[in-house]
Amino acid sequence: MLPDYPETKRLFERFFQTYMRRKARQVSPFLSAVQVRYIHEGRGMKITRADDTESESKVQQLSAIMQIGFAEIEHLTFEKVIQKFDELVVDMVRKQAGFAMERISEDLPASQTVDAKGEPLTPQVMYDLFERIELEYNPDGTIQPLHVVGQLFTPEKMKAMKEQIEADPEMNKKFDDLMRRKKETWLAREADRKLVG
Repeated sequence: MLPDYPETKRLFERFFQTYMRRKARQVSPFLSAVQVRYIHEGRGMKITRADDTESESKVQQLSAIMQIGFAEIEHLTFEKVIQKFDELVVDMVRKQAGFAMERISEDLPASQTVDAKGEPLTPQVMYDLFERIELEYNPDGTIQPLHVVGQLFTPEKMKAMKEQIEADPEMNKKFDDLMRRKKETWLAREADRKLVG
């Protein structure tokens, strides 16, 4: 009979679970910004938005596989195990990000989407986008960072867009007015927030 070390196995399990969660946040800034909600009962959840639209999501299982061959076991070092876990994490993050983007595309109501109709990113398209999204602010009044995904929103393109908007006095004023209205809406929403006691 082979000896069993349950406490050691438990410690290794906790280490690798923590390592995988932290590594996943490093691999994907997009997923690391997503709030985690644990569903303790049921097989889905319902989201109710500020505009009273709702969507229901079913729980979906995602998995990734790590394989270790018998021939590898004899020469397996801790560094090689970590390398295998890194590959596993990258695969899992890819699946999670794909699933999240697919679900977002399905659940977004038409009132919160902008169809650029195949046109490149323009100041007007950017204005329409900001007009439809809900902005959150920090306690000091600055806008919380937006997380954007896709080739349309690279840092270079976003910087060029900002310069284009600032160079056009009319569009710049439209954006200033919009940002003022967004902040007023946020302040009203925060003041109206119901306290749970």
